Amino acid sequence: MSASERASGLPGGLAAALAALALAAGAAVQLAAVAVAAHGVADLSARALAGELAGAAGWGALAAKTNTQLLLACLGLQAIAATLIAAGGARLMPARYRTPRGPLAGYLWFMNFAVPFGGLACTLGALAVGTRLPRRERHLPIEQVDEPTFAASRTGTVSYGRGARLKAELQNADLDTSFRMTALLAMQSMPARTVSPLLQSMLADPLDDIRLLAYGILDNREKGLTQRILAQRAKLDGKSQPAATGDARRAANKALAQLYSELIYEHLVKGDVYRNAADQADAYASAALEADPSDASLWRLRGRLALDQRKLDAAAAMLQRAIDCGFPRERMLPYLAEVAYLRRDYRRVRELLAEVDRHETLPTLRAVLDYWRAPPGASSSSSLAKSS
Repeated sequence: MSASERASGLPGGLAAALAALALAAGAAVQLAAVAVAAHGVADLSARALAGELAGAAGWGALAAKTNTQLLLACLGLQAIAATLIAAGGARLMPARYRTPRGPLAGYLWFMNFAVPFGGLACTLGALAVGTRLPRRERHLPIEQVDEPTFAASRTGTVSYGRGARLKAELQNADLDTSFRMTALLAMQSMPARTVSPLLQSMLADPLDDIRLLAYGILDNREKGLTQRILAQRAKLDGKSQPAATGDARRAANKALAQLYSELIYEHLVKGDVYRNAADQADAYASAALEADPSDASLWRLRGRLALDQRKLDAAAAMLQRAIDCGFPRERMLPYLAEVAYLRRDYRRVRELLAEVDRHETLPTLRAVLDYWRAPPGASSSSSLAKSS
């Protein structure tokens, strides 16, 4: 039972029937007003003033009095009809259009009073349109967020906002070139996967020095991984040294799979080069798994590659295989939830993320957990409140 039904104390069907009856009664009263108006008396005052009718002055006064009474009666009936139609129309409106009640009832009353029959037609048309419009329920409660406190005891162990500060300095073209160069050099100590997208955006910087330095950092990182790949491949091809066998060959295949995956996850390859790196990583991981099918880390690696390529069935199977081989399920839950999300299985996403320990995750993932663990109607509002 809705709030309006509880307030009226009537079942929904009975209340709707009474509202429809009010609309019909309002239309009947409007017809009665028309019938009353039809009994008006002709006004002969103009002809009396012209001298065409003798003794018509007294009749004109009587006719004017009679017509005034009829007009007031018609206005009264029209006001009653507008009240009935406004009450019934407001009750039959979809729930999302009933508030605020006062302005809605006032608008319907004025429209039906000023435009007989036309107001009723507009009211019925609005009801027909309102029932067919899609529902858009928004619950955006305002929540109070406590001001964060500064942890003075951790001043020497935590660097607050270092990455964000360097990013802002790099993207600010108004700063001095030497200052931006210093910020760019400082980013070399940060994880490559975090800074590679920013360094690639610096390749379009208007300053030659910034572009060259960003390119040099990315190129050095890529060359370092490429040299390690060549060293591992030399162990397999047997050209410069005897080809590895047994456990050594399996280790080389595993190392190559991990190195090729590093090229991908550090955002150092794109396009055809990305696809080649993904194929190489998957092939070497498969070769290593042939020697040791119980290597959970390689099943996880192949599952992530399949997930990046939107091969959802293969990704889910490989990630589950990694768990079966001993990989911690808690660390695999975000990837399984991503698979479920891409499949549009949002209930499964909630179930998987409900198992994640919020205190052992990164801040970025905590925001995701807050969103999916919130009640269905308050997910967006709670996440926005906490992020602000």
